[in-house]
Amino acid sequence: MNSSHQKVLTSLASLPVKEFKTHSQKVKSGDVFVCRQGLTWDSHLSAEDAVARGACGVIANRPLDLAVPCLVTPSHSTTVSLINQYYSYPQDKIKHIGVTGTNGKTTVAYCLNQLLNLKGKSAYTGTLGSSFDDVYYPLDNTTPDAITLLNLFHAMEQRDVSHHVMEVSSHALSQDRVTHIDFDIVIITNIGSDHLDYHKHREDYIQAKLRLIDRLKPGGVAIVNLDDEQSLSVIERCRSRCEVITFSCTDVTADLFAAKIRSACCGSQFSLVYQGAEYQVVSSLPFRFNIENSLAIIASMLGLGMPIDEVLTFFEVMIPAPGRSEVYPLSNGATAILDYAHNYDSLSNLYHNVREHNTGKVVTVIGVTGERLADAAGIGELCFSQSERLVLTTDNPLGVNQDELFSALTSKLPFNPDKAVTCLEDRLLAIKTATAELQQGDVLLLCGKGHEKYQYITSNKNEAEPYLGDLDALRLSAENIGLQLVAGFSEYEEPADLMVK
Repeated sequence: MNSSHQKVLTSLASLPVKEFKTHSQKVKSGDVFVCRQGLTWDSHLSAEDAVARGACGVIANRPLDLAVPCLVTPSHSTTVSLINQYYSYPQDKIKHIGVTGTNGKTTVAYCLNQLLNLKGKSAYTGTLGSSFDDVYYPLDNTTPDAITLLNLFHAMEQRDVSHHVMEVSSHALSQDRVTHIDFDIVIITNIGSDHLDYHKHREDYIQAKLRLIDRLKPGGVAIVNLDDEQSLSVIERCRSRCEVITFSCTDVTADLFAAKIRSACCGSQFSLVYQGAEYQVVSSLPFRFNIENSLAIIASMLGLGMPIDEVLTFFEVMIPAPGRSEVYPLSNGATAILDYAHNYDSLSNLYHNVREHNTGKVVTVIGVTGERLADAAGIGELCFSQSERLVLTTDNPLGVNQDELFSALTSKLPFNPDKAVTCLEDRLLAIKTATAELQQGDVLLLCGKGHEKYQYITSNKNEAEPYLGDLDALRLSAENIGLQLVAGFSEYEEPADLMVK
């Protein structure tokens, strides 16, 4: 360690640090504000605001004249290393499981963390925030920046967390947010096509996902879906680097193979073929696409060294992730499904599974975020083709004019006088409108928001606007027309042997 670095570290150790913050608006008394020159904003310009909010010090990449100590490092990466050293490398004391993929990340990470908590103390970080030891931390991104992660790892170490399951987005991998983490297990659920507004080309997106394998510890384990078209690329990237555990619903050569599959929106059951033996598995996760997620969860627990009997015992008590294919029967015989599906692949999967079990009409409420303007035309076309009734609405416009988003969503829609499309900026009104049209046997899909109870109207993610959430909006909409969300399952369900205990 050179003398200048040691001097900065000594100065940092003299400060009464509570946390390190990268957004000045989130600084509280005792925090240290970390500056960075970004692509669109230089946060050095926010240093005085951070001090006014109570920062006890600032770490910057150039000298600043401030009323508190300003510690200068030559680069942001050096700052991350400095904070890592200050915290004594807390991430090295935890086993990390990284989950990436176009779809299924949240379900796999949330459920795997839930099961690991039955055996010890585990943490989750992802789309649903970060949680461990009954403490919840809201997050701006699926995968936080490196400094936020170090704050979390320090807190996890203080609470004796042994395992950490995190969703790792393609953005995070391409921006090197997780380069300071060595993963014990990585899970690649699937690699479709998403975030092309950022990655520009699908190959760049694929390569970003594959970079997670490079973060594996020596002797680590990769969990690979043989049913994904990119599985060969994934396995090649793993060659001579790590152990590979494969799973499949179609390939009997997989390490874990699901046979005799039966699925519905109340759950699923299948026979798991593993090491020459067959095990009966009942899952609370709905629809066929969640069979793959179930296999990924089971494979991960096996990769951590748990015996199969113990794994399946834990699996039986698993609760699905919030906002992921939540099913709510209505008292008039219709069914509402609340789902986070928001990209083409996840929506296509959802429609395919709904159509397998439904004979009534499909009513969809959906919007696209301002970040997905380029994807809007294809999403609108898909939803139009798969729905008898389509209501377009708001979903985190992020500063993009809502009329522009509506225009993009409807730009490829064919003229069809028998199929109504309505654009309503007020999401609650959109859900009320769709719910009022439901009859027995119909299915209402509330897509995109999932668990979220906010809207990002502007591009500033620090200015979230409160929203009551799709579930409460559904409940209110049903009550307004004399309906209730009822216990049990509607006629939309499969026969009784599929009912999950």
